[in-house]
Amino acid sequence: MPDLDHIARTIQSDCSCTGLRQAARLVSRLYDELLRPAGLQASQLPVLVAVTRFGEGGARISALAEVLGMERTTLSRNLGPLEKQGLLRVAREPSDARARVVFLTKAGERALEKVFPLWQRAQQRLRDVAGAQRLSQLRAELDRVARAVAGTGAAHR
Repeated sequence: MPDLDHIARTIQSDCSCTGLRQAARLVSRLYDELLRPAGLQASQLPVLVAVTRFGEGGARISALAEVLGMERTTLSRNLGPLEKQGLLRVAREPSDARARVVFLTKAGERALEKVFPLWQRAQQRLRDVAGAQRLSQLRAELDRVARAVAGTGAAHR
């Protein structure tokens, strides 16, 4: 008979995914609180930023999903509220009606401008509680881990 308590303790103490998700939830809560006056959630900000980085030509859903490290279906669900808020516009690509392209709207531009000082405040609060050097090292390490996982295709097995 398996020792469920041992299994649970081992997963709780050793699971990288569990630790990352817990930290992400706590950090997201901090950002959500500070970004709230702009009407945005921490989970929405990377989408707006990524679409902005693609420029005026917009971002194909598949390319946007890849940049964000998200499944296309998850990204599509996340685009809905941003589109309803008028921050993004999703359209068919003229050369391929099956493909969709995401554009930042003028309202989306204004939202990014409004959220930027709030984001800066959230960044500073996190640096204050966790330490600037530690966060810089963590960000670099997380980038390396993400590239390694993406490079092995492990996320898709």
